[in-house]
Amino acid sequence: MAILVLARQQASQSNSPSKVQTSTPSLRSYVAMDAHLRFCWAACDVPGFKRLLPSLWREMKFFNNIYELVGLPVVTVQLRYNGWVTELQDLERSRQLRQALGLDNLLYTPDADFPCFADLALTSPEDYYREGQGSLLQCVLTPGDPYMPLPNDEIIRRVAKEVLALFPSSQGLEVIWSSVVKIGQSLHREGPGKDPFRPDQKTPVKNLFLAGSYTKQDYIDSMEGATLSGRKTSAYICNAGEELVALRKQLAAFESQEQMEAPTTDDELSVV
Repeated sequence: MAILVLARQQASQSNSPSKVQTSTPSLRSYVAMDAHLRFCWAACDVPGFKRLLPSLWREMKFFNNIYELVGLPVVTVQLRYNGWVTELQDLERSRQLRQALGLDNLLYTPDADFPCFADLALTSPEDYYREGQGSLLQCVLTPGDPYMPLPNDEIIRRVAKEVLALFPSSQGLEVIWSSVVKIGQSLHREGPGKDPFRPDQKTPVKNLFLAGSYTKQDYIDSMEGATLSGRKTSAYICNAGEELVALRKQLAAFESQEQMEAPTTDDELSVV
């Protein structure tokens, strides 16, 4: 949350959120403040950025539009099996635990309550592969509204049933460990007419940039979207760096002119 400290100070010192004011407003003071203001990069989800957003900034349409994006509940379920769920070529090999087998990719399906899932033991073996154990399926239930009030055991039962429907060859494999994580507000709820409210990464507040999958980019609210938003933010910051160099040159010119205009006094010798 510290990333918005400077931006909050900027808002509290100004009647207009997009400008910086000092105690003695002048062209030089504006340039000096802009030249020394650090870059602020707010990498958040929608609920997180709403908590950080100063109320004064809602007067600006850019920031007020973000409140049209509503976070939806997401339930993430992990199921560890005693074999390889997504191995479709060889049933016998899917039961052995000496070698990880299956679909090494992020997977999507329209036939389950979890639209995306992956076997983490295959996609991220350094973190999730365990010797003597099999698949670690991570299934993301979104929107998770119907699952939020359910007990974890019931959620696990339903997800395991859908996994079996997707991969009948996994019949006979057992869930040896499981985890359920519920998040009340996470991704923003997609819907007709909502896309125009997604903000650009460059904001009206100088040197404040946004990053996150909810911001304006070509992908949906997802890991891929978050990555693309970060690249776009980096490009904006690089471009802003050129502007910052120009501001510092302008500030140096002001300081040089002030030194030239400052009154000079000759030292006078006096004999006592």
